[in-house]
Amino acid sequence: MKKLLLFALILLLSVSMIGCTVAANQSRQNEEDTQQTDESDKKAVENIVESFGKKLQEVSLLAPEEVLEKSMKESYGDFVTSELIEKWITDPMNAPGRLTSSPWPDRIEILAVEKSSVNEYKVDGEIIEVTSTEKAEGGIAAKKPITLAVKKIDNRWLINDVKLGEYK
Repeated sequence: MKKLLLFALILLLSVSMIGCTVAANQSRQNEEDTQQTDESDKKAVENIVESFGKKLQEVSLLAPEEVLEKSMKESYGDFVTSELIEKWITDPMNAPGRLTSSPWPDRIEILAVEKSSVNEYKVDGEIIEVTSTEKAEGGIAAKKPITLAVKKIDNRWLINDVKLGEYK
């Protein structure tokens, strides 16, 4: 009888230890999955911001409203929420885009990407402006700070807020 009780106790402890090991492995796997998801989300957010930055030169902020609206929707539509585009159409001087023929916005250089919540990132960067000289020889004509809020909406990352700083 003692041997049977001892065997049952050993069996019970073994099953408990296996359960703890499985739970620990699942927890570790969940952490790794979350880390991989965060990294892929961060990369997707960076790609959205960089792609958006390449489109800035296509939108002339001084164009007539109907031209501005068309160019914003065509150039920014894949990267920005429609609500933000509508806001910019009514207030183009607070929108990113091209103000003069030279210099013009060439790209956004990302300085920092920070997760704000489960489905939102804050991106700090600089709009890099160039002239034909900088384009040919390298360099920067002007920099303007930009902070973007990028949110996952309907399973897509979209820019839903932008704050522009003053030229450096």
